[in-house]
Amino acid sequence: MMRPRAVPGEAEWAGHEQDLDAQYAHHRYFGKTTDEVMYDFRDLVIERASELREVPRPVFQYYVFAFVDLFASPCESAEQADCASVFLRLLCDRERIDPGSVADLYPELRDTVEHVAGNQAFYGADIDIYGDFREHAAELAALCEGTGAPR
Repeated sequence: MMRPRAVPGEAEWAGHEQDLDAQYAHHRYFGKTTDEVMYDFRDLVIERASELREVPRPVFQYYVFAFVDLFASPCESAEQADCASVFLRLLCDRERIDPGSVADLYPELRDTVEHVAGNQAFYGADIDIYGDFREHAAELAALCEGTGAPR
């Protein structure tokens, strides 16, 4: 699957009513591009990741690229330890919750995942606090490649 290009419409959001986090995400992001939400994802990363865990798959597969866009900008992502950590954990969590939701995109996400994992110090993410980003990336790769990483 290629990166979704169109902003998710009502059809892609179908089912969001089932979860409060997904309802809030719909209220907050419906009709917005990844560029429009990128800074909100950086500044309120824990909340945004919580919402993305619960939104319908097409919505997740679109908005996860707000993180990718953020990490593409060194000026915006420097010293963003929480953002880097939450991104890697979100991908692992979402793939466990909805198998295939990340794996479908993994070829396009891989470079960003590897970049984040290989630059833990750039993000100011102390390994004693955030864990080893390389281990998180390896877990994600195993999940996406179907080798069943430990859960």
